[in-house]
Amino acid sequence: MERNEFIKSLGLGIALVCTGSCMTGCGSKGDDPTPAPGGGGGGGGSAGTKVNVDLGSQLLTVGAFLASGGVLFIRTATGNAASSFVATQASCPHQGGALNWVQASNVIQCSLHSSKYTTTGSIVAQPNDGGTTSALKVYALAVSGTTLTATIS
Repeated sequence: MERNEFIKSLGLGIALVCTGSCMTGCGSKGDDPTPAPGGGGGGGGSAGTKVNVDLGSQLLTVGAFLASGGVLFIRTATGNAASSFVATQASCPHQGGALNWVQASNVIQCSLHSSKYTTTGSIVAQPNDGGTTSALKVYALAVSGTTLTATIS
């Protein structure tokens, strides 16, 4: 084998290995975008994993949002009743992009491909890359004192 052929062959092999690695790390359109548990609370078994937010220092104004423990928390109304908040998965089911609350349009939007969802998890707009997404998981909420708790089931 001549040197040019060897270099071309080596380059092609490296390109294939790199492409495979990149494709593996890019995410998938899998049906299980379950958030990673965390953010406090215990739980397990039939009760589900708990993710807590301190309402004394977080989500203080209507329209405020934060991601914690794989959950996107959004304040949609005044007061500290569970009905004043929404909790969904924090990553887009399409390819795992971070989700953000866009109060001006009243939608949850993916930062990666601009998929849009309602606060009930329904799809408003598919990703702008030609792919498709699925509805968001929405979690049950409870308030105890100044602690907002989402139960991931």
